[in-house]
Amino acid sequence: MPARILSIPFFIIALAFLYLTWEVDPGYSIYIVPFVIIIALIYVLSPQINWWWYQRRPPELKPKIRLLITRHLPYYQKLVESEQDRFRKRVALYMEANDFMPRGMESVPEDLKAIAAACAVQLTFGQKDFLLPKFEHVLFYPHPFPSPQYPKNFHSSEIFEEDGVILFSAEQLLPGFLQPFQYYNIGLHEYAKVFVRSYPEITFPKIETDTWPALERISGFSQAAIQKWINLDPIPIQPVSIAHFFTFPRQFQAVLPELYEQYARIFNQSPAREATPVLEDFRTG
Repeated sequence: MPARILSIPFFIIALAFLYLTWEVDPGYSIYIVPFVIIIALIYVLSPQINWWWYQRRPPELKPKIRLLITRHLPYYQKLVESEQDRFRKRVALYMEANDFMPRGMESVPEDLKAIAAACAVQLTFGQKDFLLPKFEHVLFYPHPFPSPQYPKNFHSSEIFEEDGVILFSAEQLLPGFLQPFQYYNIGLHEYAKVFVRSYPEITFPKIETDTWPALERISGFSQAAIQKWINLDPIPIQPVSIAHFFTFPRQFQAVLPELYEQYARIFNQSPAREATPVLEDFRTG
């Protein structure tokens, strides 16, 4: 981490003065204090220091993570080369900027972090600010889990807006990303809800429940199947429609052309197009 590297010379100098205090003259102890203060400040400001550094020198994704995205993310495959580079950098920055916390496992594997980040970046790729800072904490369980909001349901995903938390079951998140045409992507589902709450100034189209049959024609996933996959009742239709917009863009455009164009304007991108960059940000000019 850049902040740790920055603190090394101050730490070495403090140790040198500590040695002089111990071996030569106790009066040298006064010189330790400013360096200890600097080290403490670096520690407190380390998130800001690290982010400043990474914005100017975005970290590269590890080869296995880059291969994961290249092989399994059709959205990424359709981007032009320059946009693919920007997508990878944003995924890497998202992984650095957010807290990924394990529940019921020792640590969060890098591939789970990358999958969550890639889902988020798809939705925000057309925005100047892509981090969704109201939801910085991502919790991973190995299997479906109960929660304070749903204590009786072992479910696969949810968000808790009050604490800015997103929760996923790895058992459902992984296949939804690796085989998105066979399994519903709960990553896109939850980040769709996060996006809506992060941009309250955007007026989203109202989607009636009679749109469910059209969504099933687009994806092959019935309302009942998605509800069983997540195991919460009811399943809101809005995030499902947004997830389908990104996963099945051509089918979505064919079946729900008006809603497709509305989402294309809102998300500032048209995923049904082949090898094209995102549109110019209509809110920033």
